[in-house]
Amino acid sequence: MTADTQASLGERLEAPGKTGAFSAFEWMLAGRYLRSKRRETFISVISGFSFVGIMLGVATLIIVMAVMNGFRAELLDRILGLNGHLIVSPVDGELTDYAAVADRINGVEGVKLAVPLVEGQALVSSGPGGSGALVRGVR
Repeated sequence: MTADTQASLGERLEAPGKTGAFSAFEWMLAGRYLRSKRRETFISVISGFSFVGIMLGVATLIIVMAVMNGFRAELLDRILGLNGHLIVSPVDGELTDYAAVADRINGVEGVKLAVPLVEGQALVSSGPGGSGALVRGVR
């Protein structure tokens, strides 16, 4: 592509922010497929069904995504709402001297209780519904 061709191509293209949602050509093309002549009525019916099908598919996708976002937010709220004021965990590996750490934390002024625990996440189902659960084992 030469510099002249690139310049003329650049002059013909407009910035995307300056145009509306659809250009005049796109509206003209859509109008030709949606309006029909007497001989081409079947093509218009097919175009109408395609349009309605795409519209229903996009609406269904939006609704399902909204429901799943709500379910995710509710599940996270239930799981994260059960945490204590402070959880001490090691940076690497396991915390093997948990009794000594709990004793040191109990010695801090203002601490009412410090206990070692093991926790995990689970999904609990009963009857028609289910819910997220945080399973904790306290020593």
